[in-house]
Amino acid sequence: MPILLWDASALAKRYVQEVGSDIVEELFARVPFSQIAVTIWGYSETFSILLRRRNGGVISQSVFTEAVSALDEEFVVHQETVLLAIDNSAVFDGIDLMLKHNINSADASILAVFLRYVSKSVLPCIMIAADQRLLRAGEAEGLAVINPETASLTDISSMLSL
Repeated sequence: MPILLWDASALAKRYVQEVGSDIVEELFARVPFSQIAVTIWGYSETFSILLRRRNGGVISQSVFTEAVSALDEEFVVHQETVLLAIDNSAVFDGIDLMLKHNINSADASILAVFLRYVSKSVLPCIMIAADQRLLRAGEAEGLAVINPETASLTDISSMLSL
């Protein structure tokens, strides 16, 4: 079973129903928490997405509170999930990725951390994202990727059998 590396663009779909939420739920159902990873920035960006949806009236205060509580439980309180740090070297490594793939600085740093993690992992890894530029950059760097907005259950079944 591969390790899933989550970007906020996909992870937010776990906490607010939207296109791709069904695939995200299926991925969480099939992969143990010990094989789910997010960067600390990914966690923060997911919180930000939820906050923007509340502030924009897309979700209610009660849905926001419940979603943030679930996010915290799964990635802060839950001791099995992997919370990856973004250090200075990831930021500097991200500069090359920005130039190479035309992605923003946060995505470049996150991708740098994912690539570092993958290089040390004995298990296969798959990046889960809905951000098209990040997906293209990840693929160009050799990562397996899943976009929950376009993937099917058949797609994820074959990817998870890596």
